[in-house]
Amino acid sequence: MTTGTRRQFLQATTLGLAAGALSREPALDARQAAGAAPAGANIIDCHAHWVGPTVVDLLKTRTSPRPPQGAGWTDIDARLREMDKTGVRRQVLAWVGASFDGALPPADARPLWRAQNDDVAAVVKKHPARFSGLASLPTANVAWAADELERAHTDLGLIGAVLPLDAFVSLAGARALAPIFEAAQKHRSHIFVHRGAAGPDIPGQQPETGAVNPYFGLGDAGGRGGGPGRGPAASTGDYAQARTLLATATHLATGVITLALTDFLDAYPDVTVQVAMMGGAIAYVAENIQMAAEEAGTPVPARRFKSVYLDTGQSGRGPRGIAMAVKVFGADRLLFGTDSGPTTSIGPTIESVTQAALTADEKALIFSGNGRRLLAAKGVTV
Repeated sequence: MTTGTRRQFLQATTLGLAAGALSREPALDARQAAGAAPAGANIIDCHAHWVGPTVVDLLKTRTSPRPPQGAGWTDIDARLREMDKTGVRRQVLAWVGASFDGALPPADARPLWRAQNDDVAAVVKKHPARFSGLASLPTANVAWAADELERAHTDLGLIGAVLPLDAFVSLAGARALAPIFEAAQKHRSHIFVHRGAAGPDIPGQQPETGAVNPYFGLGDAGGRGGGPGRGPAASTGDYAQARTLLATATHLATGVITLALTDFLDAYPDVTVQVAMMGGAIAYVAENIQMAAEEAGTPVPARRFKSVYLDTGQSGRGPRGIAMAVKVFGADRLLFGTDSGPTTSIGPTIESVTQAALTADEKALIFSGNGRRLLAAKGVTV
């Protein structure tokens, strides 16, 4: 990388944002303050969760895992009303599964994965102008998952799949999923990497909570599946939520490093990959990654930072964080995503993007332009 290029990179990251990071956010007009997008935005929400009725019925017969609680997970009519109210034209539906990979034997979990994919396909077929869908895939049976992705494309009309973040915290873990990515390359799939547990046989993984908790000053969450915020604080009066958010941000950033900065995706050039929640802390450490690489004589090619999409879901929706990610990765790599389903988060996420210190064109890319381009590459006209 030349000195000029490096200077551009540095100016585009933390140092370039420092002066404006504490500035007052712009005021919202009445429509935006009510949680609606700017008129005509036609938002595409690329991070939305939905659980099918067949899966809910199957889970009701079990003591564990249980069905997700709350109508937001399942009620399509209420979802459509909220989408209409907030200006969301289309959602991409996905569900990483209720830790099936870690909680159930693969043979017991298979009907749940298959039912979810059938149910998502039925919703897409009923509302083709409002929804696209991603298949839920296991990582405990990679060969079957590759076959299920094949079925998702050829029989169900889905555009890709969602996979758990824990499988991508190491290069060894990602490589264990090669059969899935080979099928994805064949079908030009979109792969959404979301927080979740991988199968116990996936190598190199480190769950977000459990053994790592003491490193972040948290108490023991009971190993796999404890979930952020579910373990006790290190001591009374400690700020456990802040420590939990740091653990989540680190975990997500590790997944981005595996996917963007290694050679794993080089063999799958037609697969698009999205990492949830702005990839955690990756935008904040990208500058140091680049500087260390240059000092070692192996600068990171700029294209590496363009090889994944990031979304604005839940813990990735801070206005300043969105602006920083645009500076580091480019506005063309950010997808609008709300994490809706478990939470009513469409309005707050719209407000966050609106408040971000970005140009109108950059916001338009995030709200709809990037999602429209991505879906068009998968054969979906919006």
